[in-house]
Amino acid sequence: MSLPEIAGHELRELIGTGNCGAVYRGTTAAGKGCAIKVLSSMAINRKELGMVMEKLLRMPHHQGVLPLEAGGLDRSPYHWVMPLVGSAVKDGQGRSQWRALTLEDTFMSRVPSDKGWEMIYEMADALAWLHRHSIPHGNLRASNVLVESDGSIRITDMAQGWVGGTYNLVPTDHAIYLHPDQMENPGAVFAGYGPSWDVYSFGVLAYRLLTGRLPRAESAWADQVKQMQARSASGLASQIDSNALMDAVRAQPQVVWPTAAATKWEQRRMDVISKALDLDENNRWRDMREVIREFEIMDADYLLESAQEATVQERLRQRAKVRTLTLIATALLATLSAATMYAFFTWRRAVGAERTIAENAAGYQTEIATREAKIADLSQQRDLAQQLKVAADTNLQHSQLAVDQFLTQLLQTPTGNDLEVEFSRNQLDDALKFCMQNVEGLENAPDLLVERARTYGNIGQIHLRLHEDVKAREYLEKARIACEQLIAKSRDGDATALHHQWLGRYNLLLSDISGRAGETAASKDLLKAATTHLQEGLAADPKNRLARLECARSWMEYGSRCLDSGELAEAESALQKVPEVMDEKIIGAPLSLDERFMLARACFNRGRAARDQNKTEEALTTLIDAVQEMGEVVTGSSPRNQDQALLLAQAYTELAELVGRHFNAEDAIEAHNQALPILLELNRLHPEWPEVKYCLARNYGALSALIRDGGDSSEAMKKKQDAIELMNEILADNKDNARYAFQLAVLRGEYAEMLLDMRKSRDAVPIVKQSVEAIQGVLGKLGESAPMTPQKQRWQIELAHFLGVQGHAMQENGQKDVARTSFEGAAKVWDSLAAAGVKDEAVGQGQAWVQSRLDKLK
Repeated sequence: MSLPEIAGHELRELIGTGNCGAVYRGTTAAGKGCAIKVLSSMAINRKELGMVMEKLLRMPHHQGVLPLEAGGLDRSPYHWVMPLVGSAVKDGQGRSQWRALTLEDTFMSRVPSDKGWEMIYEMADALAWLHRHSIPHGNLRASNVLVESDGSIRITDMAQGWVGGTYNLVPTDHAIYLHPDQMENPGAVFAGYGPSWDVYSFGVLAYRLLTGRLPRAESAWADQVKQMQARSASGLASQIDSNALMDAVRAQPQVVWPTAAATKWEQRRMDVISKALDLDENNRWRDMREVIREFEIMDADYLLESAQEATVQERLRQRAKVRTLTLIATALLATLSAATMYAFFTWRRAVGAERTIAENAAGYQTEIATREAKIADLSQQRDLAQQLKVAADTNLQHSQLAVDQFLTQLLQTPTGNDLEVEFSRNQLDDALKFCMQNVEGLENAPDLLVERARTYGNIGQIHLRLHEDVKAREYLEKARIACEQLIAKSRDGDATALHHQWLGRYNLLLSDISGRAGETAASKDLLKAATTHLQEGLAADPKNRLARLECARSWMEYGSRCLDSGELAEAESALQKVPEVMDEKIIGAPLSLDERFMLARACFNRGRAARDQNKTEEALTTLIDAVQEMGEVVTGSSPRNQDQALLLAQAYTELAELVGRHFNAEDAIEAHNQALPILLELNRLHPEWPEVKYCLARNYGALSALIRDGGDSSEAMKKKQDAIELMNEILADNKDNARYAFQLAVLRGEYAEMLLDMRKSRDAVPIVKQSVEAIQGVLGKLGESAPMTPQKQRWQIELAHFLGVQGHAMQENGQKDVARTSFEGAAKVWDSLAAAGVKDEAVGQGQAWVQSRLDKLK
């Protein structure tokens, strides 16, 4: 919208509006800031306003009157130019706005009585100055009295409002300040009645400033406000009923003060205000000069009486001084006698004090020696920690170099022949069609239970290769049931061993699917059964290296699930089984690459166990060794093994997250960057593989946090958005997957935190709310009776964290009650974690932070 054009002035922005016009912040031709009021031709009396303008321009300056610097009423746009009062403030969205405080703002927060009378005196003096120069205000109300930063007042907007001679006179809040006679006959303001009516308006302002209430018609005004609010809420036009207010004012001829005066001087001041509020103009002060004279007389009386009281007090002080001198002279002799005795006893105490000082000095030297020894010990510990960190950094670099060859081969292999397992997708589809052709016949032949079990298993494994977990679970479950029936019926020892191997294998594959779906308990139970059956199958056929490899994997995966459930002792026992099963002496031949990879994965999980036991240095060393071995195996094997490539990327991800939490961001970013090329290539070749997208989203999310901490908010936001898009793609086909739902919730919560850092609280509120609701939904599926596993512990910690973030966002958005509810919810979760004995420093920090925010909201 274009701004009005005023000659010699430039309008910058709109800073206020009213019935008589709009106020703009602008500058003069010399660059000086000013306030320019553009007057509405329908809402002013140009004739009277012009005469007042001439008087104001000629009138000497008074501190309490906002001076008129220039004006123009000859042609449109009509305007007044005044000094700029106020300051620039920030709104809720961080935008700069100009705001000038008025007496209306002072009413919102009661001022002390002394400050209130000071403002009343200033207002009375300013109005008396106007009346001395034959200028009635005619429009005196709270919004026309500006309040400077030092508390001084400045009166403005003279001869505007309810003064008659206008075409568009709309009753507003000035109705509560005007005398009823002025409401009925506004044109008489400039006919000699204006000063007396200004006195009444001054009385209303003074009474409200001292008491916080209106002297008359307060309930009628409150009813008017409620009716206007109700009509506005309904979308209807609303207007003040001035007649009802006038009737209510006249119905209360006497003014009643809510509290009695504390002193006679306060009573005299209140009498001045009461006389100003008298409805009868014969009993009311004629103009503000009489009010000022009355205040001056009262102040002179007060000073005279104070001087008389001071004289009496001085006489009393002189008499007391004489008595005091007499007592001092009498006491001097006694003091002189006592001083001799005191000097003797002081000398004796000084001798004892010197002895005590010597003893304290010796003790102090002992403390210094002890402290120096402790400092030396701590310095040695620090140096050792620094050496360990250097060694850890070196190991990390070695592990990264170990997989460079594999990553180069991965990225340079032709698209049509890279990282494929044993069959291309077309070959897998052909194999699946072949197997499906035989299913119906096998299901109708009860005697072919062995063939049916094998076929179900093959179909399930083909679906796994195609990354179709739902179909794979269906057929592997059928294969598992068929194998259980075979074992129950079998009488042949060799056949039974084979069937145990099958059943163990299918339980192992089903546990993988359950684990990816976030069904930790079901996955663990399937793995426990798999270890039993594969162990039995291996015992019957110890030379079968495939059975041995699957048995080792079952123990390794079972140990991993125990880690996820917090059963560290059971996990370590299971992981110890892996090198026992894969013992090269028992096998009688060098280990294959797949067997070496399995041992490296077991070593990696032992590193995870050390991490969960807060053995950070041991965990880092073990994880680096495991990743280095895995990288060497993958590099030395065929580049077609996609599963091993994904496991290697997951290992890099785990390692990067550990380094990022406990060491430094640069090494963590470098470890993430080792995983990303593998995952990007896998995602390019197999966009339907959800685990690849999940791991890629984890890396993007972690990298985003590290990059944000490094100061690059733009790149961090992009990484976080990429991670969220990946998780949305996965959940479109895996809506019930708890792991995926939780990861998306965490990413959304972290994205909301980044928006809060950018002061976009309005955008952050719905996003963090989605995050909190999603985590609550995931925890709700577990049930309150579920044991406190590391997974549940992490989910609850993230829930408490994002409840706190939600509270912070709500508070920044001005929703304090909702913010308090969120903070209380976060405190409840933190307290439950502490009561459960969770040993995580985040719990204590979270409790303290939430409590501090709740204390600030009280």
